[in-house]
Amino acid sequence: MTDNLGYKNIFMKTYWDSFDSSYQMGPQKHRVYILNLLKEKEVESLLDVGMGTGPIYGLIESSNGIWDFNYKGTDYSPVMVQIAKDNFPQGWFEVEDARHLREPDNSWDCVLLMHCLDHLDDYQSAIKEATRVAKKYVCIILWRSFVFEGTNLNSKNRMGKQEGEPDWEDTFLQEYSRESLDKEFEKNHLVLVHEASGSAINSDESHYNWMALLQKTP
Repeated sequence: MTDNLGYKNIFMKTYWDSFDSSYQMGPQKHRVYILNLLKEKEVESLLDVGMGTGPIYGLIESSNGIWDFNYKGTDYSPVMVQIAKDNFPQGWFEVEDARHLREPDNSWDCVLLMHCLDHLDDYQSAIKEATRVAKKYVCIILWRSFVFEGTNLNSKNRMGKQEGEPDWEDTFLQEYSRESLDKEFEKNHLVLVHEASGSAINSDESHYNWMALLQKTP
C-alpha cells in the first residue's frame, strides 16, 4: 500500500505500536556522548530519525541550554510519536519513514540514525536519505556488533513476541559487516570523522553501540 506521494504506507502496524506510555528507551550514556560531540562540531540543527519516545529531546530540553539544538524527531511508529508528544508537548515530532524522508535536501546540519538501521531491511535507502537531508553530518549508532562480510544480514529476532503471534514487519535486528557499511558510506560521499564504542559510550558493557559520525562531502 502506498500514499499519494508513492511512499509505502507508514501507518501500517509495527512492533513498536504495541508499547504504551510506560515504555522507556534504556540507558542514556551513548546519547549524552553524541550530544556532546555534536556540540563540539558546532551542529545547530538535528533531525533525529527513529527517535522512539523522544529521549534525545528529553536530554536537550533538560540541559538548560547546554545542548541548544534546533530539533525535530521522526519515527515510523505513530504510537512512539504520540508518546513523545504526550511526554514533551513543546517538542517537534512527526511520523516519517527513514527510507522516504519528507525533509528538503540539505535541511538539517546533522541527521541522526540511532538504533534505526538495526531494524531496517533496506538500510541503503535510509543512509541515502539521511545524506540527502544532511547539510554537514550523518551520525549512525548500531545496537549490535559487526559480522563477517557474506553473513546473512537479514536475521529476525522474536523481540518479545509470544508464541503464535504473527511476525511484525519490523522485527529485524540487522547485523552489518563493516565492509558493507563502508561501501555505502563511500557511495554516498560520507567520510568518517569520529567513531566510538565500548565503555566510552556504554553504561552497560553488554550493549555494543558502535557510533560513527560521518561528514558529507561534495
